[in-house]
Amino acid sequence: MSLPFDATLKDLVASHADDWLAMMDETAGGPVQVLTPDLSTVTAFTDIVLHLGDSLRHLDFQSGPDSALPRRILLYNALLFDAYDLPVHSVVILLRPRANRGDLTGTVSYAPRPGRGKLEFGFEVLPVWKVPVEHLLSSGLGTLPLAVLGQMPVGQTLEEALPGVIDRLVRRIETEASAEEGPILLTASYVLMGLRLSRERAVELFQGVRKMRDSTTYQAILDEGRAEGELRGRAEEARQLLLRLGRKRLGKPKQKVIDAIHSLNDVNRLEFLIERLLEVSSWQELLQTP
Repeated sequence: MSLPFDATLKDLVASHADDWLAMMDETAGGPVQVLTPDLSTVTAFTDIVLHLGDSLRHLDFQSGPDSALPRRILLYNALLFDAYDLPVHSVVILLRPRANRGDLTGTVSYAPRPGRGKLEFGFEVLPVWKVPVEHLLSSGLGTLPLAVLGQMPVGQTLEEALPGVIDRLVRRIETEASAEEGPILLTASYVLMGLRLSRERAVELFQGVRKMRDSTTYQAILDEGRAEGELRGRAEEARQLLLRLGRKRLGKPKQKVIDAIHSLNDVNRLEFLIERLLEVSSWQELLQTP
């Protein structure tokens, strides 16, 4: 499933490739082409690929732990090399600490028959939370939204530092970005902050920003969040009503029954089970209802 930050980051790289290269201590040295390769041999392809002269840069964003990540990066690297006949440098950009399993070395190597052949592959690992926020706040506009994920100043907690970070971020965007680009960059910052804080807290920190209110993307995200919240609320009410009425009709439920009911999130299914209470004689029969 595509996640909001995934599309957001791809758009930022595509529209500000030079800024992202600078964050990786590189300069383009010429035109940069954003590639959208169609490698039909895999069902889910890499995040984004940049063509720089006689080589490629393959960027892959990671927000959670993935034991298959190293071999997946190896696969993408090899497929790109085969497709374009150009050397490929792969960079895995870790967006939050939980994306690092602790054993991510940036290498894949093996030798089934030592001395007779081997494979050695290396890729770059860039943990955003270790990049000083001051560096990100002074970076190009294309990487500026990453500031909300960066390493906060020493001696300040995340909650203490973020309001000031957002204030500086907003002032830079208002000064340097165009009227069309400003809301896009602010919305990107808001989406990325969802990797670090709850949606509710992110809304609180950004709700006073005028350009955020002008962003249709931001408003769509808020509307989606409200809808999700309403559904969660309705599901919780239905679960509580099912358990309360069920206790009166079927007796005290066992813990496994309670767990099964709490695992249900489909409001229509929960309401159907409530209606079925008068037609069944046990919790087991109720939960086995097709």
